[in-house]
Amino acid sequence: MPHITHCTDADIPERKRMVNADIFISEDVIFDMSEHAAHGASENAEVMGLLAGSVYRDDKGIYVTVSKAVTSGLLSSEVSVRFDPSDMPTLFDALDRLDFEYVIVGWYHSHLGIGCFMSDTDVNTHSSAFGASGFAVVIDPIREELKVFKGSKDGPVEASMVVTECQTQMA
Repeated sequence: MPHITHCTDADIPERKRMVNADIFISEDVIFDMSEHAAHGASENAEVMGLLAGSVYRDDKGIYVTVSKAVTSGLLSSEVSVRFDPSDMPTLFDALDRLDFEYVIVGWYHSHLGIGCFMSDTDVNTHSSAFGASGFAVVIDPIREELKVFKGSKDGPVEASMVVTECQTQMA
């Protein structure tokens, strides 16, 4: 089973970001999420997964880096998706295989041909899992769109993103 880490602001390491963005995602993770979403779209089904990375703070606030995306079996249709409860051991094993200290910094999911936004269900899912923090990546493989949202006290709002060249792969 993966370890769950709770951190307070005092536990978050300080590291100055070179560009003022909320989230830094490896291009390999973008590719993996996009391929997963495209595969789901070919089966007329939404997809989802978790984002593993690191949390940092600097004088501008909190920001995250995403190094891996992990997923497992899903129960999905063209308008909904959730992890298959019977396949949770696969998700936990994928997290256990990560070769770095990580925090689950968010999640990703797809929409099929309706654009990238946080639906009421998405907002509820995000709030239940991450409260007023965390990030959500929404991918629409049909429209070839991707947007990132961050948690806030008023619900998820669009976030700024930088794509990095780090070498990672989907677990």
